[in-house]
Amino acid sequence: MKNCPRFITPYQQCLRVVSFSLAVLGSVSMGSGSLRAQSLPETSSPISEPQGQTNTDRLSSPESQAPKPSSQPSVTETVRLGDDRYAQADYKGAVEAYSQALQAYKLNAYALYNRANAYRQLEAYEAAIADYTTALKIAPDNLFAYLYRGMALYEQKQPAEAIADFSKVIELNPKHALAFQKRGESHLANNNATAAIQDLEQAAKLYEKEEKFRKVSQVQKKLKKAKSAQGK
Repeated sequence: MKNCPRFITPYQQCLRVVSFSLAVLGSVSMGSGSLRAQSLPETSSPISEPQGQTNTDRLSSPESQAPKPSSQPSVTETVRLGDDRYAQADYKGAVEAYSQALQAYKLNAYALYNRANAYRQLEAYEAAIADYTTALKIAPDNLFAYLYRGMALYEQKQPAEAIADFSKVIELNPKHALAFQKRGESHLANNNATAAIQDLEQAAKLYEKEEKFRKVSQVQKKLKKAKSAQGK
């Protein structure tokens, strides 16, 4: 029989291409160790690799040569923990978290201020006053530190000192209704009914503008008490 050209189907052509490709890949993988498959190291927790970065790249990168970070939480993380506990009304836990942050960074005005707030909620007024005072040395324009220190001083039966703090708040914000209310109450506790009436009337006006009618009602009760004291 005469030799004649053999007809090759597309399927046979595909098989030839696949066989050739496998042969080439086999020879390359045997001749070059750089293409050898890398296995991920065993780890106790899942690690997500950056996209496009191989395990070999990660191990040889400069970051992998740096010392491992400390397992201790950062000041920011600890303060955030204090904030979370405070929001949950866990004031003792908040004090602990803020205290831990302050051990690492004693001049953290935010942690001092918030620890003072937690102390005040716990009615530990002396500790609160001390923290507010230290916070104000670092951040002297913290209006709320003056306001809440004034409240703590009022609770500690120190109305004259409380009046000074509420006056500072009013100096920083002349429309601060709560500061007028609290200064009026402090004047009343300091046996100055006339000054108390003036501040309480101003507080009532400001609350009315803000449409805080429940607060207006509270102030009216204090006003009645102040006017009664003035008539004696």
